This record gives sequence, C-alpha cells and structure tokens, in this order.
Amino acid sequence: MSQKDEHVNWANHDRDFWTSIDLDNSPYTDWAPTGMFYETVHWIEAFLATKPYHSGDHGQRKWAILSLYSSDLQAIYADFDKLKQDSETARYECYKHTASEIRQLVPLVDNIKSHISALL
Repeated sequence: MSQKDEHVNWANHDRDFWTSIDLDNSPYTDWAPTGMFYETVHWIEAFLATKPYHSGDHGQRKWAILSLYSSDLQAIYADFDKLKQDSETARYECYKHTASEIRQLVPLVDNIKSHISALL
C-alpha cells in the first residue's frame, strides 16, 4: 500500500472516530476537534506523499502548505489552521467545545477533504 493510500485510510479512520462521538451527550466531546484536526493532517499528508514529501512535524507541514506547495494548498490553510488551534485549545487549555462549536468545524474538515481529494 502506498503512503498516500495509508494516509487516506487513516484520515477515514479519524473521521470514523470523531463522527462516532455523540456531540449532545458524550462526556468526551473534547476529543472531537482533535480527531477532526488529525483527519485533515492525514489528508494533507496523502497529498504530500504524491510529491513525494513527508513532513516530520507541524512546522514542516505548515511550511509545505504555505511555501513548497502553496499553489495547491494555500486555499485550505485558514481552515487547517483553525482546526489546529481548536485542537490545541482542547488539549492544552482544557477547553470543552460545545456541540454547536464542533458542528461549525465540520465544513472546514469537509472543505479540506474535498480539496485534497480533487488533487489526488
């Protein structure tokens, strides 16, 4: 299996995880933004694997999006950065997003998935 396919499978795995969380009743909704963010990490890594390029950390990924492959990826950077920030807020600031806040993130994830899927 190619690196691209592995990342697509992992993106779908992460989506299965965060969509399984009952946003209105689960005590674990704090994990939804992190699952959403990491789904998009894997979509971007799937694209980068076609170049071939693999980012070793978030800083290298940001550089690849904004510099190396900006013509393909810059359009999704704002959505990606918002998801990263919300994930970090949940993890490092112990912020529990409301169901409404999480639902507002879904179009960002879907936009990144759609954008990358068209590039693959």
